[in-house]
Amino acid sequence: MRPFRELTRHRLKLKSVRAAAVALVAVVAGAFGVSGQIVEQGAVFTFIEENDLFVNTDRHYTQGIRLAYLHADGFFPFGLTNVYSSLPQLGFQSYVGKFGFAVGQSIFTPADITASQPQLNERPYAGWLYAGAILQRRGFGYWGLPAQEDLELDLGVVGPWSLARDAQIWVHQVRAFEVPRGWRFQLKNEPGFRLRYQRSLRLHLFGQEPFTGEILPHAGFSLGNVETSFRAGGLVRMGIHLADDFGVQTIDSLGTAGSGRPKNGALRSRWSGSVFAGAEGRTVAHNIFLDGSLFHHSPDIGKEILVGDFKLGFALSYGPLEAGYTHVWRTPEFHGQLEEDAFGAVFIRWRF
Repeated sequence: MRPFRELTRHRLKLKSVRAAAVALVAVVAGAFGVSGQIVEQGAVFTFIEENDLFVNTDRHYTQGIRLAYLHADGFFPFGLTNVYSSLPQLGFQSYVGKFGFAVGQSIFTPADITASQPQLNERPYAGWLYAGAILQRRGFGYWGLPAQEDLELDLGVVGPWSLARDAQIWVHQVRAFEVPRGWRFQLKNEPGFRLRYQRSLRLHLFGQEPFTGEILPHAGFSLGNVETSFRAGGLVRMGIHLADDFGVQTIDSLGTAGSGRPKNGALRSRWSGSVFAGAEGRTVAHNIFLDGSLFHHSPDIGKEILVGDFKLGFALSYGPLEAGYTHVWRTPEFHGQLEEDAFGAVFIRWRF
């Protein structure tokens, strides 16, 4: 009888622990105002332009452009339905998903673009031109919180074929700026790829419609010969009629932002707006724009393993149109970098 009693007590303890865990999850979910509704959405187009002219500099990451289009929920061409359905859950319950694509270009230069010879203690000239395919799914993650996962595969080229030299010289000539003189020392042509993944959560912090506040934590990684890094961070935002999405993203973000028009037609025609602040830390294992080419002898400079971004911005929308600005401060990326970098990002988004 004694073993039976001990086994009974053990089972009762396990049930008590499970009940306490369920209760704790319920309390957390209630405290953060977890929503139990996922609304299907239409297509969305986003244009982002980033430049360090916003802070009156012309160095390092100096310019970027990205255009992304996400189809309506449930549209998966080229047999991607099987790929989407086979993605592991791992603490994520998927309800709806999107397929999309993106194209972009990023330009990097040393601090002194007037020098006509290579600079030993500076990052090299480099450009990156790419196209990407995106799989995105929304549902619920840990503790029943609204969640979004982004998986993106980018393929492109680093080097003269990226057209970074032509783009920067043309802009500088049009605007009567100093023409950079060291592009002949840029990284050579090399195919580039990166696989990017991010999971984001959304937690309600305070307030009721129309004025509310949220926190949007995220974590993910990038793998490839262009960049290999691991990241974690988050945004805090507050405003009137907050968008049903997971925050504003920049070109370098692992995820793609933007919610489409709800398929039920309930698109808000009123104004909405928000302000946000955020931070992200990354551990960098490889960065081709600092480490240099994998297949050619090329200029390089020792990179910083730990890099941080700090963001501040706002977003405004009316009906299907949304626009906003993000100001980014970035800690030094390479050894001997004396100043932190900063740049501004402007985005325009249209929900179809």
